[in-house]
Amino acid sequence: MEEQVQVNTGSRRIIVIISITLGMLLAALDTMIMSTAMPEIKERLGNFSLYSWVFSAYMLSSTITVPLYGKLADMYGRKKVYSVALTIFIIGSALCGMADTMLQLVLFRAIQGLGAGGVIPLTVTIAGDLYSVEQRGKIQGLFSSMWALSGIAGPVVGGWIIQNWHWSWIFWINIPVGILAIAGFLMFRDQVAPVKQKIDYKGAAILALAVLSFLLTTIVESGWMMLVFFILSGLLSFLFTRFERKQSNPLIRVDFFADPMLKWVNITAFIVSMGLFAIPSFIPLFAQDVMGYSPLVSGLVLMAQVAGWNSMSILSGKLIVRFGYKPLVVVSISLLLLGGVVLLSGGYYLVYTLLIVALFILGMTTFIIAVQEAVSPAERGISTSIQMFFRNVGAALGVSLVGAVMNVSSNYVSLGKSFLIVFMLSILITMLALAAGTKVPRSVQEHVR
Repeated sequence: MEEQVQVNTGSRRIIVIISITLGMLLAALDTMIMSTAMPEIKERLGNFSLYSWVFSAYMLSSTITVPLYGKLADMYGRKKVYSVALTIFIIGSALCGMADTMLQLVLFRAIQGLGAGGVIPLTVTIAGDLYSVEQRGKIQGLFSSMWALSGIAGPVVGGWIIQNWHWSWIFWINIPVGILAIAGFLMFRDQVAPVKQKIDYKGAAILALAVLSFLLTTIVESGWMMLVFFILSGLLSFLFTRFERKQSNPLIRVDFFADPMLKWVNITAFIVSMGLFAIPSFIPLFAQDVMGYSPLVSGLVLMAQVAGWNSMSILSGKLIVRFGYKPLVVVSISLLLLGGVVLLSGGYYLVYTLLIVALFILGMTTFIIAVQEAVSPAERGISTSIQMFFRNVGAALGVSLVGAVMNVSSNYVSLGKSFLIVFMLSILITMLALAAGTKVPRSVQEHVR
C-alpha cells in the first residue's frame, strides 16, 4: 500500500478516478440510451429483422472479452490495456454514427462492445489498485451511481436527441467525452507489476462460437438450419467444457460449478435474463409504435425499471442477512412474474401508468452478492465476472429470441399482438427461472464446498 501512495497521490489520483468514472458512465449510458433510440433508427435504416442484433452484437462482444481484458491487463499493465479498450469504444462510436444500414450498425456496435468489454471491468480493477479495502467501498458506490445515473439520463437524453437532433448524435457525443477521459487517464501510473501468463485465446474462441451459434438459432428461418446451429452450439459448449478442464489458466473455471450456490445462482440468472429481463429493450418500440407515445415519453418509462433496480439494490444486503439468499431470489423472480402479468393483462391497450408499474417490478432482482460471498476474497473477481458473463449471454439470447418471435409473428398479426406473444413467452421462461431459483441454498453455510 505504501508503494501505491507514492505512485498515485493527491490530485493525480482524483483526476484518474474522474477519468475512469467518465469511461464507466459512457459504457453504461450507451447501454441504456439505445433502447430509446432504436425505434427511430429502425425507421431510418429499415431492416427490422436485425433490430435485436443491434443489442445482441454489443452484449456478445463485450461479454466474451471481459475475462480476456483482465488477463491482458495483468500481462501488459492497466494503463495500456484500458487506454486501448476506451479507444476501441470511441472508434466504434464514431463508426456507429456513420452507419448507413442496419447491418453496418450491427457490425459497428460489435466493435463498440469490444471496447466496453474492457472499460467496465478494468475500471473496477484500477480502483482496487488506487485505494485500500477500507476506502474501496465508497469508490464502488460511485461507480454504481454511474449506472443509476445512466439509467435515468439515458432514456431522457436519448428521447431528447431523437426529437431534436439526428439519431447519430447518441454516438457522436461519446467522442469528446471519451477523449477527455483518455487525456485524464494518462496521469495514471501502473503500480502493479505485470505478470506474464498464458492467455486462453482458444477457449475464448470456442466459447464465442458456441454462443454465436446459439444466437443464430433464434434468427434463421429454415428449420433444418436452426437444428444445425443448435447442435453445433451444444457440441462447442461440450468442447469448451472439456478444453477448460485441461487448462492451467482457463478462461472460465469449470470447477466453480461444483458449488451449489454458484451453480444455481448462475443458472437462475441466465434463465431470468433470457426471460422478462429482455423485455425492456423493446419497451420504447412498444410505447411508440403500439401505444403512440413520443420518443421522449417512451424513454422516460424506462426510468421505472431503474427505480425498481435501485430499490432492491439498497435493500438486498439487509434482506439477505435477515432471510438468506433463497427467499430473496424466489421473491425477486416472483415480482418479475407479476410485472410480466401486468404487461400481458394490459395488452396493447396498456395505459402509461400501468406500463411504469410493470417496469418498476421488472427492475427488482439481484444475484451478485450471492456469488461473491460463496467464494474466498481472492476469488471474488472470478466469480463476479462469471456471473456477469451468464447474465449478459442470457440477455443477448433473450433479446435475439424476442426479435425472432416478433419477426415471425409480425407476418401474421399486428405489432401489438406480437408483443402479447412475446410477453407470454417471457413469462414462461421466467417461470423456469423461478423453478431454478428454488434450488439456491438459503445461506453460504448450507452448501458443501
